[in-house]
Amino acid sequence: MKYLYISCLLIIYQISFAFELKCSFEEVYQNGEVQQGFFLIKDDKFRYEYFSDNLYTVIHNQNLFFLIENKDRTKFVKISRNTEILEAIVNIISDYPNFNKDYYFENVKIKLEFNNKNFIKRIILLSEENNLSVYLNDCKTSQIKNLFFSYSPFFEYKH
Repeated sequence: MKYLYISCLLIIYQISFAFELKCSFEEVYQNGEVQQGFFLIKDDKFRYEYFSDNLYTVIHNQNLFFLIENKDRTKFVKISRNTEILEAIVNIISDYPNFNKDYYFENVKIKLEFNNKNFIKRIILLSEENNLSVYLNDCKTSQIKNLFFSYSPFFEYKH
């Protein structure tokens, strides 16, 4: 379930379906645990990848979600259950460029904080199961090849 929340956060950040973006992220959990990685956005596709080999990569492509193990990139699982949060977050995207600061979905509250350029700098997820913040850093627009949103075969992205 934790990976669904992380994927949701990435979807929130998708600013436009005609936008290509690469950002680094730092997730900070309530217990003090920190995870780092990067994400890519292109049109309606995204990739959310942790740097740790013990974690995973989530890819969203053609309205499907896939979880790929970082240890063995040939292993992937289609995420087909408990996607309600992901689907709700996709609805947030339709608010661009007029995002709200707060969103409520079932038992989850999502708060957005913006920098002085009106760009999302922090995403806060509050639920009964998890509370975490995702800080977005070093965001850059650049052309991203579609192959980086493939789960099989999986193509490594050089940052």
